[in-house]
Amino acid sequence: MIQKIYKTRKIYAATILIILAAISIFLATFLADFGISALIIAVILGALLANTSKKSVNLVARSGILGISTKQILRLGIILYGFKISLDDVLSIGYAGVLSAFIIVFSSFVFGYFICRIFGIDKKLSVLISSGSSICGAAALMATQSIVKASPNAVAIALCSVVVFGSLGMFIYPFILSEIDNIKAGFIIGASLHEVAHVAGASAYDVVAANNAIIIKMLRVLMLAPFLIILSLASGFFLGEKSSVKSNFPYFALWFFVALFCSGFINPQIKEFISLVDNFLLSVAMSALGLTITKKALKNANLKVFIASSLIFLWLIILAFVLANLLF
Repeated sequence: MIQKIYKTRKIYAATILIILAAISIFLATFLADFGISALIIAVILGALLANTSKKSVNLVARSGILGISTKQILRLGIILYGFKISLDDVLSIGYAGVLSAFIIVFSSFVFGYFICRIFGIDKKLSVLISSGSSICGAAALMATQSIVKASPNAVAIALCSVVVFGSLGMFIYPFILSEIDNIKAGFIIGASLHEVAHVAGASAYDVVAANNAIIIKMLRVLMLAPFLIILSLASGFFLGEKSSVKSNFPYFALWFFVALFCSGFINPQIKEFISLVDNFLLSVAMSALGLTITKKALKNANLKVFIASSLIFLWLIILAFVLANLLF
């Protein structure tokens, strides 16, 4: 009897997450022009449910599905993300573009981390905010969480900062970059905005700008795997926790590279299918995260977090402008 109840609870929990993910993907098709991705919508829907139906959320939490969604399903989603990038994408921008992406990601992370620490933000939250800002928003933030293992409140606060400043840049950039050379403008957009959706939205005013912006953004996304490996090796410094490299090492990041190298040999239709599956898996993981977000978590997103996040965004903008002027 107990086993039957447990099985029913798992089915119920999985159904809720699947429905939330499906709704998120559906709504994202209408909100794509605003730079709002399915991942962000999934978090919002999960949070809305968490604060309106505690009984349902408690049942999901006791099923064990939340843990599976934010770990195994998330990691599979990150691996499949590698199929969205090909070696041709990397080579088309040249070694200078790859080097620029490396500089942007790692310098922004280090800068962001120390800025957050100066403002008295704890180490785990500092790592989450900095990784989400410097690489690829929510996806990078959740991948980093698999190593950091911060509280749901910390993840919610970091995600909030990524959404706010990424969206702000998406609306402002088309106005301030419209008079700049489109290739250079595309580089600046791709080099400094947080989410892939933000980049797509901000660069939609011109095809050349959009193509360049997406390539640079994808190169930043490509840095996710080496970033996770380096973070796991340096966790003692950034997180202040002594733990074995073996236990912290993100082996799924290596499979991300395998997916990247294989992407060029896969049929476009199959790649499209993998992309849809990946988007769904990541949406499920983000829905699970949303279910852990409460009103209390949002209240903890104090002024220090937003000031630090704004300084990180300013750093990204300045660095993007400097590199764009050096390269083009």
